[in-house]
Amino acid sequence: MVPWYSIPPSRRVGGCTFPEDPGLNCTQTAPLWTAEADPCVLSVIPNATAPPCGIGLEKFAVRALSSGGVEHVCLMIEGEIFRLDIIEGKLAGLSGRLSYVLDRDWRLLKQLETICRFEKRLSGNRCVPNATDGWISRRMVALQAWDARTAGASLREIAIRMSGPGEWPGPGECRKSAARRLIAMGDRLIREGPWPILAR
Repeated sequence: MVPWYSIPPSRRVGGCTFPEDPGLNCTQTAPLWTAEADPCVLSVIPNATAPPCGIGLEKFAVRALSSGGVEHVCLMIEGEIFRLDIIEGKLAGLSGRLSYVLDRDWRLLKQLETICRFEKRLSGNRCVPNATDGWISRRMVALQAWDARTAGASLREIAIRMSGPGEWPGPGECRKSAARRLIAMGDRLIREGPWPILAR
C-alpha cells in the first residue's frame, strides 16, 4: 500500500471533490473534499502578528493543490486528518501563524469542534470546551462578577444579577459569600491570563 504522504500533488481541481483519475485504486489517491461538501474544512489566512506554534505545518501535509488562489491542504497529525483552505498564502513557512475565517452558517459548530481538535493536536493541550460545560460556565459567571465589581456594583447587585433575587445576605450570609467568591475567582482568572480560563 502506498502511504498517503508519498502521493504526488494532484493537478485536478473543481467539483464537489477534487476528482482523481478513476483508473487509480484507493491506495493511490488521497481525496480532498471541498468546503461545500465537508463542514469540517477550515478556512485560514496567514497572520504575521500571531505567535508561532513552533511547528512547521508542512511536515504534516499529505496533499496540497491550488485552485482559484486558494491552497487546499490535507494534513495528518497524530493519525487524524485535517483539511485547510489557505486563503492568500501558502502552507510552507506558516509555522502555525494563522487565523481562522468563520461564517455564521450551518458549518459553524462543526468548524469550532474541528478547530479544537486541530489545536489540541498541535499543542498537546486541551482546547476550548463547549460553553455549556458546567466548569466553564462558572468561570464565565466569575468574570462577569469581576467586571461588575470593577464597574462599581455592590455585592448585593452582583448576587441578584448572578443568581436572581433572594434574601440578603442569605442564611449565614451565603449569598454575600458566594458573590465574594465569584469576584475572587474572576480576579484570579484575570491575573493568570486567558489560557487558565479555558483549561480544565
